[in-house]
Amino acid sequence: MAIPLQVPHNAPHVDLFKRYTTLLAGGWQADLSQAAAVTRLQSLANALMSDLHNPPKGLWLHGPPGRGKSRLLDLFMEALPIQTKRRVHFHQFMDEMHRRLHGMEPQPGVDYIARLAHDVSQQATVLGFDEFYLTNLPDAMLLGRLMQALFKRGTVVVATSNWALPDLFQGGLHRDRFMPLLRTLQTHLDPINLAEGIDYRHLQSSHNNQYILTTPGESAEGQLSVLFEEFAQGPDVPAPSFLTARRVRGNALWCTFPELCEKALGRTEYQQLAKMYDTVVIEGVPPLTPREADAALRLATLVDILYENRSRLVISSTVGPSHICESGPAAEVFRRTASRLSEMTGANNT
Repeated sequence: MAIPLQVPHNAPHVDLFKRYTTLLAGGWQADLSQAAAVTRLQSLANALMSDLHNPPKGLWLHGPPGRGKSRLLDLFMEALPIQTKRRVHFHQFMDEMHRRLHGMEPQPGVDYIARLAHDVSQQATVLGFDEFYLTNLPDAMLLGRLMQALFKRGTVVVATSNWALPDLFQGGLHRDRFMPLLRTLQTHLDPINLAEGIDYRHLQSSHNNQYILTTPGESAEGQLSVLFEEFAQGPDVPAPSFLTARRVRGNALWCTFPELCEKALGRTEYQQLAKMYDTVVIEGVPPLTPREADAALRLATLVDILYENRSRLVISSTVGPSHICESGPAAEVFRRTASRLSEMTGANNT
């Protein structure tokens, strides 16, 4: 049963064009792709405000990094005068769903996914997902059933992603088991392609270089130590129990790549690190082969979470960001990671 949207009486008209014009006046470059996206978002807002009992299809904003997808999502979500709405990063949402499922009391005959969908839809009849992508089968299996239940309850989704829906799952193996979720998303979300827009990251001033390039066999310890001392605040403290760190001082963590990305760590541990430290140093990121796809995906997940939390990142490697993972199952996912590494560290994306 669809849940009617909760819109206050005498709610103001949603004028996304005015808000977008304000952004342009503040320094954004004019962009035909973004202007077209704003038109589609405006149409969705109008539909949401005019027919509360028949939810419209949502939108899938896709394109390479730096096209303003997240800012457009914020523009839309902030403007909606709807009480039950939520904007959330995809990593955070999936971590929350797994925790909520595990926290439910066992009861015979209960459909826990349906109960979870009921709770989510009560809190948010409009969901905004930022940075939507899939790298593992458990997430896809959970999300497939959950999204079907949410759409049946009338939830409207607006999502951003680097990939068009048919290309969403980049892992290669077991793609057939991802197809039910992909078909569900394609049924309920209309695509908006921002691939031809301006790359705003190239218009931003770069940071001080926090990406240390070394030759094979050369140690980056001296340069990393200088940066660590600059950013660390407070006394030396123990590392979290699941890590063996080179150094931890106050709000700064220094670990080797194998310790962070070759161990069985995941989203939960990385989110904990992002909350504990505002500076993370990763020493010795190597070029990764197709056989090391798991490590590459862990690095991509860690970088995404640090980026979302606006953490400072320092890295040493023998190769530039775009050469860390050039082939194999994780290569497509890592294209975005390379761009983010460049943005976060001031490195050239080469």
